[in-house]
Amino acid sequence: MSTATRAAPLVPAHYRIAAVLAGGVLARLALFASPLPGMLERRPELTSPITSVRSLREGTFLYKHTYDPYAGGVFFHSPLYLLFFAYAVPIESALLSAGLWTLVDAIGAVTLVQIWRTRQPAASKWSGRDHIVALLYLFNPYTLLSCLARSTTSLDNAMVLYAIASTYMGRGGGAMAALALATQTSLYPVILLPPLLLVLKQLGAPTSKLLSYALVYAGTLGVLAGLATAACTPSWVARTWGVILSASDLTPNVGMWWYFFTEMFDHFRTFFRGVFQLHMLIYIAPLCLRLPDPRQAVLILVGAMATWKSYPTLGDMALWAGLLSCYPDYVSNLNHPLFSLTVHLYTAILLPLLHTLWLLTGAGNANFFYAATMVYGLNATLAIADVLGAMISLDTKRQLMDLIPGKYKQYNPPADSGEVIQVDFPPNWTVTQLASLE
Repeated sequence: MSTATRAAPLVPAHYRIAAVLAGGVLARLALFASPLPGMLERRPELTSPITSVRSLREGTFLYKHTYDPYAGGVFFHSPLYLLFFAYAVPIESALLSAGLWTLVDAIGAVTLVQIWRTRQPAASKWSGRDHIVALLYLFNPYTLLSCLARSTTSLDNAMVLYAIASTYMGRGGGAMAALALATQTSLYPVILLPPLLLVLKQLGAPTSKLLSYALVYAGTLGVLAGLATAACTPSWVARTWGVILSASDLTPNVGMWWYFFTEMFDHFRTFFRGVFQLHMLIYIAPLCLRLPDPRQAVLILVGAMATWKSYPTLGDMALWAGLLSCYPDYVSNLNHPLFSLTVHLYTAILLPLLHTLWLLTGAGNANFFYAATMVYGLNATLAIADVLGAMISLDTKRQLMDLIPGKYKQYNPPADSGEVIQVDFPPNWTVTQLASLE
């Protein structure tokens, strides 16, 4: 059995990608001219104490007037953002900042397309759909609204995507430098270091080269930390990384931390902070050891980071959703994709509604909003588990197909194509269906 010859597309692939990028850029610039960005800057679903543009404005104002922005209790951004938005792109300029955030989202879409291309063989039925990957990222409501809110999550996402794309293309030095930059600004990307090094090893990098890549990461992170200390007082460490690790600011967000530690007795907080942070780390080794492809570990860890970090936003989930769009073969093997999608839509309505009932109308309390964040976190966790199950199931199918003599395979598509292998099983074979082939 052979696949039917596909007709050539009417519009060349590069024109389709250009059209999607142009549409995403124009949509953002048009919406930036509306009152919507000013309203979204205050939304706890889109911004957190460490990503809010409002606190970034306050910090840059204090810094320009020779005050230490870290001396107070409201500024938790990285010193790199402080310096960049104080001098390179003034955060007070609505036009320049709108252009920057729009450009960053476009760069994120381009890097996602590069990630997509690294895993799609030319014969795949999914080839030629680069524009769909860019479309799903640029017009994802979580990505678009985070951009309009000028959340620094959008900038962090672009750096993480660049690090992943560079790794998959074998550019280890650039990948490690970008990952170090993302670690300096948001800390949690450090958990991607082991699987990314394993990807480079899988691409043929010798052990000595891997060591040099790790040194590039450590050296870049050290240089950035030194630059931050020289530009600001050493107190930035406690007010940025320290706040991320301790979650000392309990401003409501879409995560699990803020309400839990609001209700926690003080003498228990240190222990449970350690437990929560350890929860982010315990998945690294099992995923890297169990999954045959370290790219799979990268995908799962990005999802865990978006769900269980101390100050998550919907923009973090946009990063995972964008990365997941590069794996249609996994999506097609999910057990309950409709459930996960509809619950995401359900929480997207509930989160602003219950926040309004709590803080604006006074008809509710903190439990209302926290209930919505629990549903959001639980659904995200179930979705990650579903993707992990789809990975293992698909790998098992491919391993089973390797045991079947080639003459009984009517059609054997490329391993990463996501297409179904057609098999006419040999006589006297007893087949146990471990997972559906459809």
